[in-house]
Amino acid sequence: MPRFRYEALTNTGGTVKSAQDASSRADLVFQLKSMGYWPLNIVEDNVSETSDKQFRFPQFSARVKAKDVEFFTYQMATLINAHITLPRALAVTLEQIEHPGFRQIVEQIKYDVEHGSTFHDALSQHPRVFPELYVNMVRAGESGAVLGVVLERLARFSERQRLLKADVISALFYPAILFTLSLAVIVFMVLVVIPRFADMFADLGVDLPLPTQLLIGTVGFVESYWWAIAIGGAVTTFGFVQYSRTESGKFVADILKLKLPLLRGVFSNFALVRFTRTMSTLLENGVLLLPALRVVKGTIGNLVYSEAIDRAEKEVEQGSTLARELQESAVFPPLVVHMMEIGEESGNPEQMLAKLADYYDLEVQQTLQRLTSSIGPLVILIMGVIVGLIAVAIILPVFRASTSLAG
Repeated sequence: MPRFRYEALTNTGGTVKSAQDASSRADLVFQLKSMGYWPLNIVEDNVSETSDKQFRFPQFSARVKAKDVEFFTYQMATLINAHITLPRALAVTLEQIEHPGFRQIVEQIKYDVEHGSTFHDALSQHPRVFPELYVNMVRAGESGAVLGVVLERLARFSERQRLLKADVISALFYPAILFTLSLAVIVFMVLVVIPRFADMFADLGVDLPLPTQLLIGTVGFVESYWWAIAIGGAVTTFGFVQYSRTESGKFVADILKLKLPLLRGVFSNFALVRFTRTMSTLLENGVLLLPALRVVKGTIGNLVYSEAIDRAEKEVEQGSTLARELQESAVFPPLVVHMMEIGEESGNPEQMLAKLADYYDLEVQQTLQRLTSSIGPLVILIMGVIVGLIAVAIILPVFRASTSLAG
């Protein structure tokens, strides 16, 4: 009889890791549920390479887009709600998938389900496509016999997240283009216009004012040592990228995001939307508070908030309330703390979190509108000042030369 290693969730919200003999994965799932456990991950021990339990379709490396997963989820929700069996629903959905890599992933999921795996366990084998949040919600849907409803909510949740990201990108698109064009104008003046004026001033033999000397000296330095500047910039960029990939680097970057004058509102509200929306969705679908906190701290997208939630989770496990720990963190605004407190007192925190998610969704949109309307004029003002200083540095010696000739 095969032996399986498993990780399971207990009724108290804790996790247990062990190994057990079972005739199949489905049999082990049945045994674990009879013990009051909810399986998170199941891996078979001592399986030969040719065993069909371990068969894996070759995977394409092409990245699966969020909209592909969203479309898959909507289709699966529709089919499951129409009382179509899970393997049949996967087979029908498989025919609609055009992305080759995602198609093979779904083929593997269908194969695993047909050979005794639970749907959430099959999904968990592909964490790059189906994150922990997705798998946990599907697990809750399977355990509560409401998989179709959960998939429908997951699809709506994914759609909101995708649209929110699209709003952020579109809001920053115009300022980015404006900044790029302005920078191109400045580079053209520095590399083409100013050197010609410098040659002209040298021919005239006039004394150059300080602003003009600084400008010409800067341009000359760039022309002479552009290679050193390029190497220094590349090394600095590489070092910053490498540091930003470390845990401390990510934490520092996330702190800076929350302190930027114009962008901190976007980053903080975006994190709050993810926290409130994810928590409400998990709690609505039967996931317990502690497992929900473990999931949400990995999906919030900001380590400052993630660490605050991690500390809150440990205190809640010791008997504290979530509202109290959110207040102690000094990261979450008073509105979130008070609404969470009301939700815990009424026994319906998911409803309050859903209302908060709708509020911060709207707040993000309004913040992006304000950001777009303020960044554009600010970029124009900064670039106008720079161009103006360059123009003054060029005009001053011309004016001095014309004055000396007239005298």
